[in-house]
Amino acid sequence: MIITRLTVTGLTCPACKTLVERRIAKISDVKTVTVDLSSGKTVIEADREIPLVEIKTALEGTPYEPKN
Repeated sequence: MIITRLTVTGLTCPACKTLVERRIAKISDVKTVTVDLSSGKTVIEADREIPLVEIKTALEGTPYEPKN
């Protein structure tokens, strides 16, 4: 299992957290996604390294911005 840690900015409510988790979870090989609403710290467990560009693509059309 590969763990990717990053920060997602723009989160303001529990619905934001849920949307980000669901969008990232749809990326192939992602097993779990945990987002901390107050800090934006995000932990992704996957069967492979998930590039930042894939996470950005998953969050396209939302106000949320993933950053390393």
